[in-house]
Amino acid sequence: MREIDGTVRATLTGGKANQRRRSLYWVLVSLVTPILNDMHNMTLTDDDLHDIMRDKLGMFDEVTLPSGEVHRKRWSTSNRAMNEADRAEYLNKCIDIWSRWTGVDVTTLREEARRAA
Repeated sequence: MREIDGTVRATLTGGKANQRRRSLYWVLVSLVTPILNDMHNMTLTDDDLHDIMRDKLGMFDEVTLPSGEVHRKRWSTSNRAMNEADRAEYLNKCIDIWSRWTGVDVTTLREEARRAA
C-alpha cells in the first residue's frame, strides 16, 4: 500500500444476493397460502399469492391492449431486478400484510418460516 501514489479505485464484483431473504419469502408464502385457503375457502397457489402481493404493493406497469383492456405487467423480484434493500423492504411489507390477513403475529410467522427452511 505504501507504493501506491494517487487515487485508487476498487470495483467489487461477483457478489451474491442474500439467498436467505429470498428463501424466507418463499417459505413464508408456502406457510401463508394454505392458511388463507383454509380461512377463506380459497384455492390460491404460492404463485397466486406472489402475484397478489405485487399487485397490492403497486409493483406493476399498466399496459393498455389494442382491445382497450388494461394488463398489469408485474415487476420482477429476481436478484437481477431487485437489490437487497428493496427486497428487505418488500419482504417486511409482505410479512406485515400476511400477519394482518392471517391473524398470526409477525414474529410467529418469521419463526415458523425459519424452522421450516
